[in-house]
Amino acid sequence: MNDHSILLLLHHAVGPIYIMLTAAALLSIISPALNELSSHGKTRFGSIGKCHGKNNYDSDTNRSRYQRLWDFLLHSKYLFANKGRFIDFYAVGSIITTITILLNFNWSGIHTTTKSKNDHRRLLPAYILLIHLVRRFCECLWVQKSVSTSTMHFAGYLLGVIHYLCLPFVFIPDQEQEQDSGSNVVKSFMVFMGCLFFQYQQHRHHVILGNLRPTTSTGGINSYRIPKGGWFEFVSCPHYLAEIMVYFMLAILIQLQTDTATMQDEENGMLSRIHAQKHWIVLVWVSTNLSISAERTHVWYILTFGKTYPERQKLIPFVW
Repeated sequence: MNDHSILLLLHHAVGPIYIMLTAAALLSIISPALNELSSHGKTRFGSIGKCHGKNNYDSDTNRSRYQRLWDFLLHSKYLFANKGRFIDFYAVGSIITTITILLNFNWSGIHTTTKSKNDHRRLLPAYILLIHLVRRFCECLWVQKSVSTSTMHFAGYLLGVIHYLCLPFVFIPDQEQEQDSGSNVVKSFMVFMGCLFFQYQQHRHHVILGNLRPTTSTGGINSYRIPKGGWFEFVSCPHYLAEIMVYFMLAILIQLQTDTATMQDEENGMLSRIHAQKHWIVLVWVSTNLSISAERTHVWYILTFGKTYPERQKLIPFVW
């Protein structure tokens, strides 16, 4: 099996992978264990004491070996990383996206000016994704501030790595997939501008959050303040809303660029249908994951600030 065949296999595998990730995210709503594994940052403060306190899983002789092992896997400080390691996700995603774009050009070949323009148009979603990933990498370096007590479980870290390893294969079309003839160029340009707008909004609200954290902070809940300004006047997590909209714009862009006949031809089997709709599947995954995070963050704000916290929705203005 050559490298081209391997990448084609990955293109077809990402749909089922994101379906499983979405199912796991939904299970975390009803499973306390999955909830702990997937929580990170300030929403994990309820578990920090367990993580950095006394190792009950070593000292409680009344608990079975299985129960102590399970407690160890959930709460051991050796299985946690600082939330600042989010930067690894965007580094991985940026590198894989860049390599895949370059390999895509290598296999497709560029022999004429028309062919070059078509390839660039076809890879527009990948270019936007790369801009998004590089921007998030830079924000982790220079905008967002993570204190020592802001952590995530290794399971959540691994899930993030898997997501950003798979993501490029959603928005870089495989060579077997036909593309439109350019009739949707105007629509694609409008969606492209919309995507840049929501990327700007996410950056804008990350800057607001970053400016809330004092540079001399040593960590702890007291270092948090209520965010104000921009979309924070309406929702608790506007940066999540903006990211969902970025993926929504990317999904629309893929849909506009995909030939309708090809989509119909691929509706012969379940796996083919999943492959054809993988851009919408990843949107469902991102929306599900960030909606759950928005719920946890909103509850944390209310519990932390009480009656001083303004009345606002969680994620969608005037709705939820």
